[in-house]
Amino acid sequence: MKFAASILLAASAALAQVGAPPLGLVPDGAPDGVPNGVPNVVPNGVPNVVKVRPVYGIPAAAAVAAPIDYGRDFSTIAVSPSQTYALAADSASGAVFLLSSSAAPLAGASPNPDRIVLSPRGSSAALWFSSAGRLQIVSGLPGSPSIQNVDAALVGEVPLALAVADDGTLAAGAFSDGLYAFGAGGQIGRIPMRERAQALAFYSSSHDLAVATPLHVFKIADAGSQAVTSTLYQGEQLHPAGIAITWDGGHLVLAQNSGSLLNLDLQAGTDAKIDCGCSVEGVFPMGASIFRVTAFDGFTFRLFDASSGSLFYVPLAAAQSGGAQ
Repeated sequence: MKFAASILLAASAALAQVGAPPLGLVPDGAPDGVPNGVPNVVPNGVPNVVKVRPVYGIPAAAAVAAPIDYGRDFSTIAVSPSQTYALAADSASGAVFLLSSSAAPLAGASPNPDRIVLSPRGSSAALWFSSAGRLQIVSGLPGSPSIQNVDAALVGEVPLALAVADDGTLAAGAFSDGLYAFGAGGQIGRIPMRERAQALAFYSSSHDLAVATPLHVFKIADAGSQAVTSTLYQGEQLHPAGIAITWDGGHLVLAQNSGSLLNLDLQAGTDAKIDCGCSVEGVFPMGASIFRVTAFDGFTFRLFDASSGSLFYVPLAAAQSGGAQ
């Protein structure tokens, strides 16, 4: 492990020198898309500030660069799976911004969302507002965003898990009293589920939904209407922390609070358990089949390649490790 870390640190120094290709973006400061998932105020009473850092290289030899300066502070950042932009809430006003080369206000978005989630390819987003009992579904991201408001006062509470489909016409939320589907036209309906859903993810460019419970991983085909359920995995007790599917639909990755990953090969019908030996944050796509599974702790984070079953450390670039934060 120490040898591998040394190789990666050496690689990060080389990447900084030769100008490696961009791999994506990583939040630095709080869980992705969840402003209150950890204390948002540090012990001295100063509000927590979340940054976004670019990542360069390839999964096996990547490095984290200095944070991008957008001229303002953010309380939460949710990075698009396409890795071309992020959505963030301003720490002072709560206003939602679209971050790319600059920070632009997301027109029509309400301030201070409790949750921000992106669709499998990043073309849509869902913003949840518990105090207002409202869900906002944003489609056409990042170039032509359009927002639809859904009255969600029926459920009100912050969802245990939230997901949105790529076409921006359907979202799903897991709550203490069940699983709900939300249409962009304002429709709300319950999805039959006997077990408590703890993690959700739509398939790429589809209304098919993956659901993880403490006992199973299910696929709900056409979650917004027919909602036909089939079982993808059943076995040992599960502790879902996040779930995602590769863009080609070939693999499903479930992160567990126990520190392990469950990698389902959906085409072969096989599964593999990988001991991460880490504190997982969730499963956050960084492209078609690569997933970030831990938070960036100021020094490193971990990537998982679902197609090969490989875990990688991504360290802070050597040029930054001397004190740049």
